Amino acid sequence: MDPVVFTPRLKLTLVTKIERGSPELEWMHELRSDEKASSWSIYGRSKTLEDTEKILKGHLPTTEGGEKAYRVAYAVHEMLEPMSGSEAEKDQKPTKFVGLVTLTSFPVGGLVLPEEFVLPVAAATTILTVELAYSFMPAAWGKGYATEALSALFEAGKRARAFWAPFEKVYVRVIVNGGNPASLRVMGKMEKHGMKKRGVYELDHKPFFLGGEWTEHSSLHIFGMHLIER
Repeated sequence: MDPVVFTPRLKLTLVTKIERGSPELEWMHELRSDEKASSWSIYGRSKTLEDTEKILKGHLPTTEGGEKAYRVAYAVHEMLEPMSGSEAEKDQKPTKFVGLVTLTSFPVGGLVLPEEFVLPVAAATTILTVELAYSFMPAAWGKGYATEALSALFEAGKRARAFWAPFEKVYVRVIVNGGNPASLRVMGKMEKHGMKKRGVYELDHKPFFLGGEWTEHSSLHIFGMHLIER
């Protein structure tokens, strides 16, 4: 994957590890510990660095286990000066961290959806399915940054065909809680990039705190698109 991706207003930097004392961990903990930014995360808000490290572990590349995990994480930064000059000159311009976008292959024991919301079982041997997730600092909300960053993430993913080997096809799945209208609007804007709504899955579950309240039921809006389709 490209280590750095620029958009008209943003700079995306590939995150492959987070270490104590690193700017990457500082950025991630700022995001994960913010009450509003983490309000729709099923993991809740990080209270400690350990909480953030544990959550991020599932989104970063790993060498543990025998099976390859396909994980892509980009930190999203707002450019604080006009985007002029060469790539090298842009890379030296000041930025402000505003969010995170990730693509992650499914872990064992993850949420199992009914057949109508997923690709056929027979396709699993030839098509890799990854899940999209994104989160932004409240100060960056309402500026179109999520749409801009996701578009850049998808383009980077399409360029990195070797990264997905041996799979030649990649399918992106997104699950958005019905109580999160801002995220639903983002998915609506991503339709021009191929994102399609597959339906709504009504799920009853054990009580947990989500979106500012305790809930035992979720309306999960399922979206999907082929990132790479040969």
